[in-house]
Amino acid sequence: MKETREHEEYSQHKWRDVAWKKALCDGAGSAIEYFLPDLAADMDLSREVTAITGLELHSSSTDSDRWMRVSDVFLSVPLQNEESGNVALFVEQQHEEEEDFALRVFETYCRLKEKTRKKTTGLVIYTGSARPVNNYFDSCYGFEVSVKYNVFHLPGRSLEELRKDKRPFARVVLAGRLSLDVGDDVKQREKYAWELLKTTTEADYDKRSRRVILVFSRGIFRLEDPKVSRELKEAYEMQTISLDEYVKRIALEEAEEKGIEKGMEKGMKKGIERGKLEVARTMLAEGLSPEIVVKCTGLGKSEILSL
Repeated sequence: MKETREHEEYSQHKWRDVAWKKALCDGAGSAIEYFLPDLAADMDLSREVTAITGLELHSSSTDSDRWMRVSDVFLSVPLQNEESGNVALFVEQQHEEEEDFALRVFETYCRLKEKTRKKTTGLVIYTGSARPVNNYFDSCYGFEVSVKYNVFHLPGRSLEELRKDKRPFARVVLAGRLSLDVGDDVKQREKYAWELLKTTTEADYDKRSRRVILVFSRGIFRLEDPKVSRELKEAYEMQTISLDEYVKRIALEEAEEKGIEKGMEKGMKKGIERGKLEVARTMLAEGLSPEIVVKCTGLGKSEILSL
């Protein structure tokens, strides 16, 4: 029972983890400029920030590991100084309290450093009720380990401050911050989604940045919810996919709807015909004449005689 309850609690926030991970991967350069300006100043802008894939870093069998943790992001950040090569960056998104979280951050750093053999740094983004912890400390008979890491506490950010910040990833952070206030209130989610759509499409952002913001907003405000208005969903679709793709998608949906309608109509006709034949068989079995059966069922005389 306990495991089921904990699984349900985790699943409630999984959509949040997925939205953050996608935004951090797709908008990596912009995210680094926002969260880690010192690192951004040393980046080689002529090269792309790339994801580090194929890393199995967690040995501890935590509940969140069993239920497919999706919050970790591992990035290779190119630096201007060729001798320095790249920095391996890991980002954790933390929503709920986790007893050994600081230890896990330390373990992640050690294993990532060991596997990549690069300069390594990390960032923890606190997006919910978890108490922000920015260090790990342990000691054993005179042997001490002390690690301090970068943290960003989303609930503590001012909405006014975030709305004034026009950097592309600040829009992502604003959407994340607003989502904490609305909970399951569909009307409020729609209100803030419209706000993000309007301010993003009016701003002078490049196509990639605009898409990252709107895809994140769509996920964090759960616009796939059937209760959300179709108008809002379509507005987001038009901004996040090409016009040609949007037209094709609408045409396909209309074709599917017509196909379903025709199928239902055809099925109903067949059902009615089968029903009439069953009634006719029953009437004939009761000894009624074919003429009376024709009059009552509307079937042709040849159909009645064939029964």
